[in-house]
Formats: sequence, C-alpha cells, structure tokens
Amino acid sequence: MKRAPRLLGAVLAGGEGRRFGGRKAEAPVLGVPMVERAVRTVREVVEDVVVVSSRPLGALPVPTVPDRIEGAGPLGGLDAALRHARSLACDGVLLVACDLPMLTTAVLRRVAAALGDHPAVAPERRLGGVEPLCAAYRVEALEAVERHLGRSARSLQALFAEIGGTVLPAAKLDAGDTLFNVNTPEERESAEAMLSRRGER
Repeated sequence: MKRAPRLLGAVLAGGEGRRFGGRKAEAPVLGVPMVERAVRTVREVVEDVVVVSSRPLGALPVPTVPDRIEGAGPLGGLDAALRHARSLACDGVLLVACDLPMLTTAVLRRVAAALGDHPAVAPERRLGGVEPLCAAYRVEALEAVERHLGRSARSLQALFAEIGGTVLPAAKLDAGDTLFNVNTPEERESAEAMLSRRGER
C-alpha cells in the first residue's frame, strides 16, 4: 500500500488587510483570532504546523516562518512554506489562509487525502474556480513557484493551472460555507453569525 504524503501544515498570515482596515490575522472571530482559529483547524489534520508571516504576531502555539521575499503575497507565502517543508523532509504543504474561519477539519482532511501523486489539489468554489488557499502542494511545485515569483503577476490560480493541479468538485466535497473568505469587518460579522448558527464558539 502506497504511503500517504507527509504534509507540513502552513497557515498564511502575512496579508496587509487593506480592505479589512487593519491586521486581519489577529482580528477575533467569536473571540478567537483568525490566525489561531486556522492553526487549531490545521493541527487536527496534520502533525507539524507553522504560521507563515514576516509580521510579528502574538503568542502562537506553533513556529513562525518568515517570507523569503517580502511583498510577494500568497505566492511568496507558499514559497516559504514549501522550502520549510523540504527542509523537514516533508512531501508537501497543506496551505490554509488565516481568513477562512468557517473551514472545517472534514473539508481539510479531504483536501489532504486527495493529494496522492498529484502536484497539487484544491477544492472547487461553489461559484466556480478553485480555492488555492485551502490546498495541498507537493514540494516539486517549487520550481514553478520560483518562475511565477519572477513575474509581475503573481497569481496562485495561474500557478495551480500551470502545474496541473487537481480540482475537488464542489458537488462531491459538500463544503457549504466552509470556504467563506473574510476580507472586511462586515464579512467577519457574517462569519460570526454563520458559526453561531452552526453551534460553534
């Protein structure tokens, strides 16, 4: 039986939060900072977890890995995460943005389990496209990441397509609102309301 890939969990928390109006990673959702909420979820799925950020954050229960290239956005975060995963002899990274407070361990487990021999795997969004910030990437993707970092447009969507990433269909994943992304204070309030209806704290 083939061994499942060993993945490093990586929570991206380096965004500037322009639309949010401040440091989004540390903004609370139901009293828990979004970065901490994301770390908790990822730790339920993989053993080793890091936060990727070049900004100082509050006390966290996992190590922080700085971006190698500041200002490179999520692609730069993936670069730092994959390099750290390679140094730990991991097969890849389970990448999660900190601003997905609705994300469940069930969906994240499905993403991790689907990687197999694929270069990358990500869930399909309900309204189309993929969510490359709730995805698994093999360390072999680093070569393509470096090429994309050298371009003016640093799109994770474009990277995912270039490396032949596999899409998990929304109909099969049954993700519901779990990929809801918080970019504004109003969306944070919406996430709190949805989590409360779901019975979470």
